[in-house]
Amino acid sequence: MELAGIGAGLVLAAGAVVVLVGLVLHAWVARHPNLPGDVVRWAARLTAWLGRRVGPRWARLTGGLRADQIALALTLALGLAAVVLAGLGVGVLVDDVTEGDGVATLDHPVARFVAAHRSAALTSVMKAVSLVGGPAGMTVVALAAGLLLGVRWRSRMSAVLLAVTAAGVLGLTAAFKAALGRARPSHALAVATAPGHGFPSGHAAAAAAVCGALAWLCSLRIRSWWGRIAVWAGGAMLAVLVGFSRVYLGVHWVTDVLGGWLFGILWLAVVVSSWAVFGELKRARSKPGPEV
Repeated sequence: MELAGIGAGLVLAAGAVVVLVGLVLHAWVARHPNLPGDVVRWAARLTAWLGRRVGPRWARLTGGLRADQIALALTLALGLAAVVLAGLGVGVLVDDVTEGDGVATLDHPVARFVAAHRSAALTSVMKAVSLVGGPAGMTVVALAAGLLLGVRWRSRMSAVLLAVTAAGVLGLTAAFKAALGRARPSHALAVATAPGHGFPSGHAAAAAAVCGALAWLCSLRIRSWWGRIAVWAGGAMLAVLVGFSRVYLGVHWVTDVLGGWLFGILWLAVVVSSWAVFGELKRARSKPGPEV
C-alpha cells in the first residue's frame, strides 16, 4: 500500500503541476484576450521602432520582412528553445548515468525499495499499464486516435502528426539505447522481463510523446480553458503512470524513465514546433501582411 500511495502521489502531482501551470496561463491570457493579434502588432511595432532607430541597416538586416514573417521567426525561435532545453536536460542526465553520480545515485536505493514493497494486486495493474503504455501499445493508440480524430475533424493532420510522433520517438530511443548500451536492473529485482538495453525507457518516451501530441491536438479544438487543462493534465498523468510501472516492475532504473520522459518531450517539441511553423508558413502565403 505504501508503494501504491507513492505512485498515486506521483501521478496526481503531475496532473496538479499541469493544472497549476494552466491556471496561471489562463489568468494571464484572460488579461490579454487579443493575444494572437497582439503578437503581430507587437512585432510590427518593434520592427517599425528598430527601423527608425537603425535605419537602412535594419532594412538590410531584415530583408524587408513583414510583421507576420517576424511572427513566424518568433514561433521558430520558441520551438528551437524548447528543443534545446530538452536536449540539455538529456545531456545532463546522460552525464549522470555514465558517471554514476547526480540523479543516478537514486537508482539502486529506489530499486531495492520497490522490490521490497510490491503486492500481487498492484503488480497485475502495473503489468497491464506497461503493456498498454509500451512502444507497440502507444503506436496502436497513436494510429487509432489519429484515424478517429481525422474522421471526426475531416483532416489528415492528426493522423500524420501522431504517426510521425510515434515513429520518431521509437527510432530515437532505439538508436540511443544501442549507442549507450546501459544494462537494466538485475533480474533479482524484477518481476517482468524486457529485452535490450535500459536507457532511455522506450515506454516512458513513447507515452510522453504520444500523450503529449494527443493533448496538443485536442487543445487546438477545445475552446474551454478547463477542457484544455484537463487534457494536458490527463496526458501528463498517463505518461507518469507508464514510467512508474517500469520502475515498479524492475525493468528500468529511475534515470532510464527520466531519460525516456525527456526524450519524449524532446521529440514532441520537434514535432509540434515544426508543425506550428508549417502552419504559420501556410497562413503567411494565403494572407500576406502589410509591409512595415
